[in-house]
Amino acid sequence: MDKPLRIYQCEDTFNGILSAIYDAGISGYGHDYIRIQPVSDSYLYNIELFAEYINVDTSKKKADNVLNAIQTKISHEAYEFVINALISDDTSKGDIIYQFVTYGFTIGKNITKAMQLNCVEKIFKIKLSVQNEAHRLIEFLRFKELQNKVLFAQMEPHHHILPIVTNHFADRFNAQNFIIHDLKHNEASFYRSDGLWEIKLLNEDETAKLNELASEDEEYADLWKIFFESTSTAERENYKLQRGNLPIRLRKHMTEFEKLNNPN
Repeated sequence: MDKPLRIYQCEDTFNGILSAIYDAGISGYGHDYIRIQPVSDSYLYNIELFAEYINVDTSKKKADNVLNAIQTKISHEAYEFVINALISDDTSKGDIIYQFVTYGFTIGKNITKAMQLNCVEKIFKIKLSVQNEAHRLIEFLRFKELQNKVLFAQMEPHHHILPIVTNHFADRFNAQNFIIHDLKHNEASFYRSDGLWEIKLLNEDETAKLNELASEDEEYADLWKIFFESTSTAERENYKLQRGNLPIRLRKHMTEFEKLNNPN
């Protein structure tokens, strides 16, 4: 007999979504009748008539239990699929992860190869999208050196890839203090030369301060722009190829394109 949908509404956070998956999984209500709905100001949802809405309390313990179960009962590869989906901007990621994990507990480690399943195909595409964006930003992110010798960079990624990008530069610049400001998600990572780093959700004052740092006119930035312009040959410019290799949206915070971004 058909049952009404049960929609688990949760915070659009790492622990929030995993907490909803935990509650839904132990409910015994029936996976076909369950939806996971992260709540965010940037998401628009239709109200489901006759559905039962359940508000989920975020719990790190529940989230850790889900992640541990994925690694031990499915595979580490499945764990990586879930992590990438969690940091994506896909509005349906809650449902996709829930269905993927549910099938995974039945199929086991072969779940990541079961592309005939809709949820597996979708989570694989999300994983590729997240990794591709992270790879591009790692390649094209530009740092400037502030007066206090701290390196500083800004970016506006689609996905919540600040942890991936920070982890990469923590290895590359391990003896250098640096800050990476994610403008879209209003947060920043702060790395210390002793190897410790954290990601912080910014308040209004902190955001304003970081934007002030971004506008500082440094000699390093000027030298880089001069070098970029001097090595550019107008006769050999191919804007179509350039846009393909370096999308316009990534150029906004690149030093060598500042003159083009701000012609005045």
